[in-house]
Amino acid sequence: MPNFAPNFKTVRSLLYFLSLSLFLTSCVSSKIHQDLQGKYQALQEKNTALRSTRDSLQAQLMEGKQTRQEQQQKLAKIRQEEEAKAQKLSRMMEKYQALNQSYEGLLQNNNELLASNQRENEKLMKRLARLQRELALKEDSLRGEQQELSELRSRLEAREKRVNELENLIAQKDSTLLAVRTKMEAALLNFDGKGLSVKMKDGKVYVSLENSLLFPSGSWQVQPEGRKALSQLAQVLAQNPDLRVMVEGHTDSDDYYGGQVIKDNWDLSVMRATSVVKQLTRNDSVNKQNLIAAGRSEFLPIAPNETSEGKAQNRRIEIIITPDLSELSKLLAQTR
Repeated sequence: MPNFAPNFKTVRSLLYFLSLSLFLTSCVSSKIHQDLQGKYQALQEKNTALRSTRDSLQAQLMEGKQTRQEQQQKLAKIRQEEEAKAQKLSRMMEKYQALNQSYEGLLQNNNELLASNQRENEKLMKRLARLQRELALKEDSLRGEQQELSELRSRLEAREKRVNELENLIAQKDSTLLAVRTKMEAALLNFDGKGLSVKMKDGKVYVSLENSLLFPSGSWQVQPEGRKALSQLAQVLAQNPDLRVMVEGHTDSDDYYGGQVIKDNWDLSVMRATSVVKQLTRNDSVNKQNLIAAGRSEFLPIAPNETSEGKAQNRRIEIIITPDLSELSKLLAQTR
């Protein structure tokens, strides 16, 4: 900023000499005095204006310095914020890379699962791919091949529908058998430990009754305790008329000599199975069309015949209960 102090000193010196000259030369004319007085007054006004300009410029300089300091502070703050943002961006990039690696791993696992599932439909996909290539190459046969593709999809949908129906039917049959087993166990609870057992195997319910519960030794006439058990069993069968019931008679390996009616173990096993069937049909609600009596003689033992305990287990009646599988067979035939 310009310094106006020397100009002020010059004016003051000039005024001093002018006054001295006036004092020494009292004869100076009034006109000269007035001219000098005017110049002096003009110089004073100029000096005042210069002072005012200097003060204004000094104020502007101070304001500029303050503004510059504020701008420098703002710039420093912006640089700090930019550095913080850069650090944050670096951390975000690291997280992104980690997430990207995780995504790549998940994508690889997903691709493996898709590849595994795709093998099951490989034949169908090859068929569809071949048809699509033929459609692209043979525009003349496009309509016929589209119809073939549509029929293939329809057959696939129909097959899938039948499979679902088959699964539902199997689940329904299993549920029915499980309910029958539960009812039989409850109905025959009083005979537990008396040579009677109920179990479920291969989609069938097996009720096994030892001959000691049903028949006297060497006889095929059902004794009172056995009739009670079979009566309870018949009540459960009457509630489920669609069940198929196979009554099998089994003997031990000892030879049987019974006379003219019963000649051997084959005859004895058949007669005992028939007696059980007749006892079950005393309940009029039991579906007689679903009952079968069969003799297995000694040839399907469940224990060694070398001991008396094993022979007692082999002398038994097995009642094998299965659901009505006619609908299931039809569905199986349709899905082939």
